[in-house]
Amino acid sequence: MKGPKVVLIGAGSAFFGRQTIWSMVSKPALCNGTLALVDPDAKKLGWLEKVARRCIEARGVPLKLEVSTDRKKVLKGADFVTLAFANSGVELRGVDARISTQHGMIMCSADTIGPGGTMRTLREVPRQNEILKDVEKLCPDAWVINWVNPTAAMGIAMMRRFPHLKSLAICDGPHNPRFDNDLMVRAGLAKSHADITDALRSRVRIRSGGVNHFNWLVEMTHEGRDVTESIKKKLRDASQAIHVAKSEKGKIEITNQIASQLADAVGYVPMCIWHTQEYLPYFQGHDVNKNDALTIRQWSVEVRRTWMNECWTDMRNIASGKRTVEDFLAKTSGDHASDIIEAMWGGLPKRFYINVPNNGAVPNMPDDAFLELLCDVNMNDVRPLPFGPMPRPLTGYLQRVLDEHELAVEAAVTHDRKILRQAFLASMVAVSISDVDACIAELLAAEKKYLPAAWYR
Repeated sequence: MKGPKVVLIGAGSAFFGRQTIWSMVSKPALCNGTLALVDPDAKKLGWLEKVARRCIEARGVPLKLEVSTDRKKVLKGADFVTLAFANSGVELRGVDARISTQHGMIMCSADTIGPGGTMRTLREVPRQNEILKDVEKLCPDAWVINWVNPTAAMGIAMMRRFPHLKSLAICDGPHNPRFDNDLMVRAGLAKSHADITDALRSRVRIRSGGVNHFNWLVEMTHEGRDVTESIKKKLRDASQAIHVAKSEKGKIEITNQIASQLADAVGYVPMCIWHTQEYLPYFQGHDVNKNDALTIRQWSVEVRRTWMNECWTDMRNIASGKRTVEDFLAKTSGDHASDIIEAMWGGLPKRFYINVPNNGAVPNMPDDAFLELLCDVNMNDVRPLPFGPMPRPLTGYLQRVLDEHELAVEAAVTHDRKILRQAFLASMVAVSISDVDACIAELLAAEKKYLPAAWYR
């Protein structure tokens, strides 16, 4: 069977390019297709081209490779278009985190919600819209897969502005089967992922869902017996922080404490606590009673910059041969987007956590609520499985998060400062109108170079 044509826009990113290459040369359903790598940074694109060609030669597969700094030259005939771009993402996340903290809204991640998430929506949605206009013209039947944060906001923008295109949004966090396997290990049902069998999976029921970076374990049973208490007991020892330097040990510890405190207080387990902790007002340092009070820490641009530089160094080393391609192929695994593409193209009976319109899966939320839920996939459709009612108080939290994303997307396409103000105020970490107004003014001034000129007319 001929493989698909996959176009990766933002191939030079620290995370996505190498894993996509690995998937395309390693998966039987993909390795005789076409991979098109697109990035405006010709130097990084050159590294990725060398990595890809070395991998194709090492695997001995007939994968065709296209490389361009101009997406329009490679979009024609695409079956899948994967978006992984960022507009000076790390540095601007640092700006967002610094300024919002100065105005009383601490951002420990600054890329999804609150001032940081809304500003990133303003920066990234216009770029996504321009790409999708090209998709309309050159490959209108392609599936568009968004990796770009804020994942939910970007997915909402695709749903609202380009409803006729086939699109979905994903995150690397709830990547199956790793996500469900990890839960089974945490619940004490298996000692390791390697011990998990299909028979065990058939006896386990998992209901986990919500909005991206704000998803919750609502129910988990083994042969009808609730096992969530076992997971709660292990929260203090668990960490969802990835690629964090040793200097961040204290930050990891407080994150685990926050996860445990939330699970006990709300009754449900937060599944992406590294992000979720900045969605809620409880950890912003406003506590009068300091007993057991936990306050998140401002996101560190230095830690992320160090990790990304390490990734790019590794990319150069593979391209030059300093790191053998055999070592790279042996130690790398598939990415979420490519696993979904493989299942869709090959007709494999696999299910994934994907961000899509609710469409009745959660009956007590709107059909167009853009939720992260377990889905069936094929080339014609991505459909969330029936989830059942979302419990209170999660429904209230989720609606607030969705309102913030919806308003941020509307602001991004209208350049309306009134709507932007509403988006900022919709955030659960906004407690002062005057602080919000001052924060908006400072952020718009600081990021003028990166935003459409319409914001300043």
